[in-house]
Order: sequence, then C-alpha cells, then structure tokens
Amino acid sequence: MDGNIASIRRSQAEVAIKRLKDHQFDASYYETKEEALQFLKETIAKNATIGVGGSVTLEEMGIIAWLTGNSDYQFLDRYHTDDREKIFHDSLNADVFLMSSNAVTLDGCLYNVDGTGNRIAALIYGPAKVYVIAGTNKLTANLEEAEQRVRMIAAPANCVRLNKDNPCTVTGTCMNCSRPGTICSQYLVSRRSGRPGRIHVILINENLGY
Repeated sequence: MDGNIASIRRSQAEVAIKRLKDHQFDASYYETKEEALQFLKETIAKNATIGVGGSVTLEEMGIIAWLTGNSDYQFLDRYHTDDREKIFHDSLNADVFLMSSNAVTLDGCLYNVDGTGNRIAALIYGPAKVYVIAGTNKLTANLEEAEQRVRMIAAPANCVRLNKDNPCTVTGTCMNCSRPGTICSQYLVSRRSGRPGRIHVILINENLGY
C-alpha cells in the first residue's frame, strides 16, 4: 500500500476505534496481518471451540491454515465437512467466532450482508466471544457509504469468487436480484455491542478481503 494512503487509513482507523469503543465494542489496531494473527494466537485459549464465517480476509490472514488440523483447538471446520449445516449450528454455541465485516464505519458501526445468515447470526448472539477482523480498505464514512461499498465491491466480487450466476457478475454492481443464488438475503447494522466487549473489532492497515 502507498505510504500516504497508509497514513490516512491509520488516522481513520483511530477515529473508528474510538467510536467503536464508545459503542461497547472492544477494538484494536494492527499495522500488519501477521501482528493481528499473533494477537489471536496469544489471546484465544487452548481447547476453545472456534467457528468461522466464510471470509477471504480470514484466508488471507492465514487463520484458516492455522486452525485446520490444529489439535490445540476444537475447530468447527466448515471447509472440510459433509454436513456444513451442522457446523453452522454448532458455531452458534462456540467459545469463539471469527469473521470479517463488509464495512466498518468511522462512526463506529458494522455493516454486513449475508446469503444464509449464519455469519451475522453468530455476530448477533450465541458465541461467547466474536472477533471481527477487517482491513482498513473496509472503512467507510457512514452507513450510506457502507451500503454502496457492498453493492459496488463486496457483493459482485464475492459472487464471482463463489461462481454465482447473478447479474452483478456481469454489470459489476448489485442489481437487487432475486436469483436462487443471491448472496444478499440478510442485511445487518450493528451499532453497538449489547454485551460490553463481547464483540472485538480488529482493524489492520492492509487491503484484506472484499
């Protein structure tokens, strides 16, 4: 990332973190994904049951590689299972849930759009601790910009990634489709953590995910 852009995003992250804390989220900042991953390794207790939401960010950070086959944890592995639906349900009772966010606003809100809703369900209620990990490329000024970010970037890019036959893969922007394969079924604004500190937002000054 260009150093000048990195500097601006660092300043924006500081603003977002202050507002997130005002809204009862835990929040922290790291310059690199390696630093953030090390924090998780040192913080998450051994033998914890860990669920994850589908996330390019988690893959790019090395989180999925770290957890897969790791006997130190009880990883609810959605990527290597014959019963993903069971994994989704079990994840709602996990000790820890790891996910990203489609957008984080400078005024301290999370904005997410889901297809099945398992990811945002875990964010709302269930797992004892939720870590929401996002690159500073996902910072937006407000919820209006967050919605546009999903429509113009996150939704079309994820539809391409998942080989979905949806109009946005051709037009490059959300068309409010009702196709069977739509990934835009559930919309969630999280303006505060109902239980103080249950949700911990980690911002990383890198381009991560969509």
